[in-house]
Amino acid sequence: MCADHYSKGLGNQLIGKGIRVSAVSSGNTYFEGGISQSIERGMPDLYKPAMSLNPTNRMGAPQDIAAGVVFLASPVASRFSGTNLIVDGALTMAV
Repeated sequence: MCADHYSKGLGNQLIGKGIRVSAVSSGNTYFEGGISQSIERGMPDLYKPAMSLNPTNRMGAPQDIAAGVVFLASPVASRFSGTNLIVDGALTMAV
């Protein structure tokens, strides 16, 4: 995962300057006008099996991803640096 290595390296380099670096990796995200909506409407035979692979039986919403970003930017996450927060509803099977 490229974001993981990049955020780790930058996080290590910049933490001494008081700069925290983290990444957020989202899974499939559904939003109005997005590719997932196009596939759902135009290729339902492809969309249904793809959804069945998702452990939460739904795609993420932009708000789900935003919550992770807000968390990492908050003082509560002051010990997080060089982190890659995966917001995918357990879709990722390997580390």
